[in-house]
Amino acid sequence: MPAKRSKDKSRTRAQVGAGSSAGSTSALSQRPEFTAVCWQPRLQPVLFTGVSLVYVAVIFGVYWFSRDWLMTAVSLIALMLVSWRLWAPIRFYIGPTGIIQAVLGQQRQLGWGYVQQVLPHRRGVQVIYQTTGDQYSLRKTIVISVPYVQQEALKSTFEYYLHNR
Repeated sequence: MPAKRSKDKSRTRAQVGAGSSAGSTSALSQRPEFTAVCWQPRLQPVLFTGVSLVYVAVIFGVYWFSRDWLMTAVSLIALMLVSWRLWAPIRFYIGPTGIIQAVLGQQRQLGWGYVQQVLPHRRGVQVIYQTTGDQYSLRKTIVISVPYVQQEALKSTFEYYLHNR
């Protein structure tokens, strides 16, 4: 029975692609979408543990040399603010409109027209983009890390949208 369903789906997709404007709304609904949550304690627990141990050593060192709780607290807060991406989960949604990045309740959207290049990264992809059309503007980078089993789906989603723009 499952083989029959896959044949029916492939036939339906072929008919939609060959159809007129009636198939265009169906084709829009069949565009790939990908959602990932990048959170370092879950994706790289060994690295996260190592960084945490270094932070504990630094905070202990600050207290050892200063003997001041206020200086120790300020140092801890400074370390946490500088490395907020380690502690906060970042949600990425890749779909027809581009890349939506959500962090701590704030969303930022990056349209496909701004994406210049997508490079493979050891745990996902690296997206290089420019927010202005000026050739002298700085390039920015987003790294989307996912578990190994999701890497192919992430790469194929990017390939779909970058080749069809």
